[in-house]
Amino acid sequence: MKVERSGQQDLSPKEIAHLEKLRKLVEEALTDGKFSEDELQSIRDLINKDHKVTPAELQTVHATVRAMLGDAELEYDWG
Repeated sequence: MKVERSGQQDLSPKEIAHLEKLRKLVEEALTDGKFSEDELQSIRDLINKDHKVTPAELQTVHATVRAMLGDAELEYDWG
């Protein structure tokens, strides 16, 4: 199912590469099934690199977490 939003434009090759990098970063962070504080900060830094958060970035993170964990609850490792 494709979700369309009004004003939604096709992604540029640069945006696609950015989302792929984000997806890989989330996958690497979740290899142990949880986010550490440093891993989460790395993800935030990549998303905020251009000083904006896009729906595509949020969807990429959500979809990657669901693909990696299924219905399991996301855990955070702060120490």
